[in-house]
Amino acid sequence: MKQSKLAEERRIQVCACLVIAFILLAVHFVIPDFYSTLLTLTMAGNVQGLTDYILSFGYGAMAMSILMILLTNMTGLPSLPFLIVNGLIFGLVPGIVVSWIGEVLGNITGFIVMRTVFRDFAGRLIAKNKRFNRIDSYSSFRNVLIARSLPYTPNVLLTALMASSSVSFADHALATFIGKLPAVAIEVLFGHDLVYIRENADRLLAVLILCLAGYGIYRWKKKCR
Repeated sequence: MKQSKLAEERRIQVCACLVIAFILLAVHFVIPDFYSTLLTLTMAGNVQGLTDYILSFGYGAMAMSILMILLTNMTGLPSLPFLIVNGLIFGLVPGIVVSWIGEVLGNITGFIVMRTVFRDFAGRLIAKNKRFNRIDSYSSFRNVLIARSLPYTPNVLLTALMASSSVSFADHALATFIGKLPAVAIEVLFGHDLVYIRENADRLLAVLILCLAGYGIYRWKKKCR
């Protein structure tokens, strides 16, 4: 029975690897410079370069932005520059929606990959970071929801943590779907309003105060338990 289960897990791992490899290779053949450009611009935090590159795809700009955010969340590259760019290119609300879709797909895909293919690697990644070594605390829908709703958190470390926990795929997917919306909204809004700070200084300050107040209330309630 145990050998049968191990064999089934191995088949799932092989299938996952083949699907991922096919998708990555397909992107490379369609857009040969995609990965090199993505890596260079992302690591440099080149917002203007990312803006120009995404806009170069014309009507496919939104789809390409979603794909880029998905890949950054899977690989651990910073996705924040894309969220800022989306707010600038598509406008505040459409930018939030596009960024949210990319973040949700990226986090869920990363969860699947780490749980089926790189679970041992995920465990080692967590072990190196003391802030993320309490795996059992992330084994519920509520805690995953809270973790995903916090802006500016390291997605790849959280995904590794959750993939190594006992949280179910369905709970993780739903919590990510709901939780990433407020997190992405804050990140896109902050980036957008910082670029256009003269026009949006009041809103930026109001949102910042609300976020700090919310965090303060959360910490206070946590201490009172």
